[in-house]
Amino acid sequence: MRTLDPKTAENRKHRLLQAVIYHFMRTGKPVGSHVIVDKYNFGMSSATVRHMLMDLEKEGYLIQPHTSAGRVPSDKGYRLYVDSLLEVQSLAATDEERIRKEYSVRSKELEDVMISTSRMLSSLSNYTGMVLSPRLDKSLLRRLQLVPLSNNQALVIIVSQTGLIRHKVLQLSRSLPAGRLSILSDMLNERLKGLPLSEVRTQILHHIEAAEQEHSEIFSIGRELARDAFDLKTSEGDLYVEGRENIFSFSEMGDFSELTGLMKVIEQKNLLTSVLEKTMRKEGLSIKIGAENTRLELRSVSLVSNTYKLGDHTIGVLGILGPRRMEYGRMIALVEGVTKIVNQMLEKMVSYE
Repeated sequence: MRTLDPKTAENRKHRLLQAVIYHFMRTGKPVGSHVIVDKYNFGMSSATVRHMLMDLEKEGYLIQPHTSAGRVPSDKGYRLYVDSLLEVQSLAATDEERIRKEYSVRSKELEDVMISTSRMLSSLSNYTGMVLSPRLDKSLLRRLQLVPLSNNQALVIIVSQTGLIRHKVLQLSRSLPAGRLSILSDMLNERLKGLPLSEVRTQILHHIEAAEQEHSEIFSIGRELARDAFDLKTSEGDLYVEGRENIFSFSEMGDFSELTGLMKVIEQKNLLTSVLEKTMRKEGLSIKIGAENTRLELRSVSLVSNTYKLGDHTIGVLGILGPRRMEYGRMIALVEGVTKIVNQMLEKMVSYE
């Protein structure tokens, strides 16, 4: 019997592993040696394939759920497969056109972009799409604007240095002309620009107290502004999630407890937010497969995510939560394609002074 050199043998084993993962992703069924021999042209006997599958199992790349069953990829096997994707396929032209059309019919508010993004990630992947916007209290103030409305109301528009916009309607104790609101806006912009939003509330009160006698009416409005518009005690990035129901189609969920654990993470905003915030610590594409996820409830799924930017600033993260046997090439292309479009949308939406 001819003995293969070690490099050729490893290459053959690697191609066999790729075939097993590909077939499992397509069918969701354990893969046996007869499937490889019948459907893939490796030019090897069933006995040789069985021996190689056993080697891959010993090395931790495959798992045999039952003695008589075929084999399925382990997290280690998925990781090798993902790392070996030499060329991530580009986002399909039809998908990109659909995404851009969805954005074009939406208004230009940041929240609409976030909602559209999570919806598109879910609908195109058939998994769970997520977008986390940045925490306001970590941003610096670029400018604020006060706009008079009817019925003793004013609209405050807060723009951070990263371009994030927050709108808040204030209920005022009295009505003031637009000119006086403009005076307050100019004064606050001059003194507060560049401060962390978490400090703006305190600074507004400080400046109001210092000049209260001179501008009593205006600064009483300033107190209301500090109290309502900059109440950031519970501030965290807004989380948008679509396709929660798709987790019921994840065939790899082992039992009811795994499913309920995953639902708990998805439904409790603070838990999922903490998971996504951790992925923001390292900019760019992130792929967490099964046990690579830090939370125990996510050990049966994979998370493909990417950070999105405005200029040079990373302001959020978006991604897809799906089964470990997801079609990684397409999911990576989808997440990277949507990230590119979101970056472009945000650049167009935010106009700097």
